[in-house]
Amino acid sequence: MPADQAAIAARRGVLIHALLERLPEVPVADRADLARAWLARQAGDLLETDREELLRYVFNALADPRFADVFAPGSLAEVPIAAIVRGQVVAGTVDRLLVTDSTVTLIDYKTTRRPPSSVDDVPEPMLRQMAAYAAALKEIYPGREIRAGLLFTQTPELMSIPEDCLERFKPHFHDGEESFAPLAVE
Repeated sequence: MPADQAAIAARRGVLIHALLERLPEVPVADRADLARAWLARQAGDLLETDREELLRYVFNALADPRFADVFAPGSLAEVPIAAIVRGQVVAGTVDRLLVTDSTVTLIDYKTTRRPPSSVDDVPEPMLRQMAAYAAALKEIYPGREIRAGLLFTQTPELMSIPEDCLERFKPHFHDGEESFAPLAVE
């Protein structure tokens, strides 16, 4: 990918990520106006049609019924987690997290240029990362169901990661610390 296209894609991902981080705390009736104003300040050099396209993607993601609760007020953004799983330290930052009495739902954002069309096509490092996060959260919140999803900011597409997939990619721990920094796979 040419450097200018990579920079555009990265910037788009950063803008979408920032909106998804901020908008859940804004009353629904005020979101569109505040998001437009924020984008005008942060990305005034983009065409209005491009900014509107970004907003359309963000609002579609926020309205997805499978994960609407994780984008509702009271959910958390940019949550650092750390736990010891089978004697191994797992640490990372979850983009969105919702903890209830019975479930823990996590979503991680990905800026992949060509998002996969199914879970079977998700790159293994992403699945290992999500499995590690799920394993850590299982230690932090024992007895609760762990739900995981990936939000691909390029389209955006919100993809649930089934429990059996998380189990299959559960980390094979080795000595030392396992840190899962955010991944961006081209």
